[in-house]
Amino acid sequence: MLQLLTGALLLSLLHAAIPNHWAPVLAVARAERWPLRRAVGVTLVAGLAHVLSTVLLGLGLGLLGWRLSAAFSQFAGVAAPALLVVIGLLYAFSGAGHTHPDPEPVPVRPRGRVVLGLAATMFLAPCLEIQTFFLTAGTRGPLALALVMGTYLVVSVGAMSTLVAVAHTGLRRLNLTGLARHERRFTGAVLVLVGVAGFFVDW
Repeated sequence: MLQLLTGALLLSLLHAAIPNHWAPVLAVARAERWPLRRAVGVTLVAGLAHVLSTVLLGLGLGLLGWRLSAAFSQFAGVAAPALLVVIGLLYAFSGAGHTHPDPEPVPVRPRGRVVLGLAATMFLAPCLEIQTFFLTAGTRGPLALALVMGTYLVVSVGAMSTLVAVAHTGLRRLNLTGLARHERRFTGAVLVLVGVAGFFVDW
């Protein structure tokens, strides 16, 4: 269970750091000269929309994992970490692409429309990489699933808001584009490591 939460924590931090998650909000904040408080507030709204769609999808997979575990308890104990390893290898060798739309310049519009547009864009682009953790957590029961989801929510939204706040206050050297280029390799490494640990340590 500890390694499952650790993996979810690392993956949440990794994905929150990708510029596609927070750069659009920062671009709009600068274009419309929003104060720091408003920029962080909009980031919270957009981040929560993104997390909500991801968690809703993960909830279905987690419940599926729970049902599979009830029917095939011994099989689930081996299949869950094996799935993490397989998915991790696929991600690691699938190139440097990213599943979210790249940030683009956003024209100045009424504030409500801007916030709604950002939130809708993030809602329609859930993170698929974390879904494997939700499925695996589901095999451990509702509590494990809730803990993984809670970790993803708090860490992802918190990290996104922190990055926007840091960049907004003038830290121009905040350059994470290199991380975006290698995101799939980092994601794959996290999935594989957690999966391998699952073979040796009880989840």
